[in-house]
Amino acid sequence: MRQPLMHLEQSGFGGAPRVVGSGPDGGVVLTWIEGWVPTDSKAWKLDLDALGTVGELLRAYHGCAQGFTPDAGYEEGPQSVAEGQIVCHGDVAPRNTVFRDGRAVAFIDWDGIFVSEPIWDLAHAVWQFGPVCADGDPLVRDWPAPPNRSERIAALVGGYRLDASQARHLADRVVDVIAGIRRSVDRKAAAGNPAFVRMRDEGVLNDLERQRQAAEQQHSPIVDAVRASTRPARPWMAAVAAAFAHCRRGASK
Repeated sequence: MRQPLMHLEQSGFGGAPRVVGSGPDGGVVLTWIEGWVPTDSKAWKLDLDALGTVGELLRAYHGCAQGFTPDAGYEEGPQSVAEGQIVCHGDVAPRNTVFRDGRAVAFIDWDGIFVSEPIWDLAHAVWQFGPVCADGDPLVRDWPAPPNRSERIAALVGGYRLDASQARHLADRVVDVIAGIRRSVDRKAAAGNPAFVRMRDEGVLNDLERQRQAAEQQHSPIVDAVRASTRPARPWMAAVAAAFAHCRRGASK
């Protein structure tokens, strides 16, 4: 976690905590970021404008993550950055996003970073902010009404400026992300990791399987939502490159 966060600071990205030192146990001590972090049950309060800023912040992060080559040892994904890959946040969700005045200003909880394509992070965000699940799922059980997923996904992806030609690829990745996380939870629980054993015992594997099935069922609506986005369209890797250029300009100020 330390290396990527220090790289982000040096690159001028303001949407992440800063490393300020090490704690007595050797852990990383980070700055506090003021704002509102919605729980899953409160994510319905995020309007379309707020969701658009999540996409904008994620694109800016992906731009600033370009050029960083991590040391070997990251838990998931390949151990070195291949072409088109970056160090992803790994868990972009309402519970890990700080909002101020209706705008996403930072991502927190960087413990799950790993190497993959940027679109993996975007797919995870679509899953969590849509959210992609059945009505009555734990993700939306406490919502006052079922979410308009198409509008929410279009707003988020529009903020990221994903090109419409990537719509089907993104919808495929949403399914892959949920399936991959389910396998990871199952594997870690089987290895005896207490946190993941607890998740398994609480029925998280069943929840994830239902969400994966929902992602398959909602594949076409996700594609349509991305294509219906009214934000300026731009190929997603070109968007990342543009964000990186902006990030570097910010670092030079």
